[in-house]
Amino acid sequence: MARSKNVSFAVLLFMGITLIASPILAMENEDESTEAEYIDNENLAASPESSTEILPGFLKNCANTISKSTGDKVFNYIFGDEKSLDYDTCSEVTGSGKECHDALVKYVAEGAMFKANYNFYLKRGDDLYNICLAVFVD
Repeated sequence: MARSKNVSFAVLLFMGITLIASPILAMENEDESTEAEYIDNENLAASPESSTEILPGFLKNCANTISKSTGDKVFNYIFGDEKSLDYDTCSEVTGSGKECHDALVKYVAEGAMFKANYNFYLKRGDDLYNICLAVFVD
């Protein structure tokens, strides 16, 4: 029973990371000159309502502000069963900014695996960010 839970969690984690990484990695091959044409302060200032409205460059930039290990910890906290946070993780999360954090959480939560509990995951993402601000950063 415990082994099947571990395997299920590993598969879930792999799929979640794949959901985050595959579109971002696909954007690596885009021409950087076209990206600069539509990413400016005006576009970045408006918070998108859903990840389908998020500029691909904006999402890519957000993902690049955190390390893979922090991304894994954040994913496990929001979408898995991780219960603890640490200073380094919170420093990266809050350093990326609330808008980036929210955009990445929305992007994953809108995926087929998580969409049924979309609001729950958004709340978990908000909780993580607020805990980081209150406990580790202030």
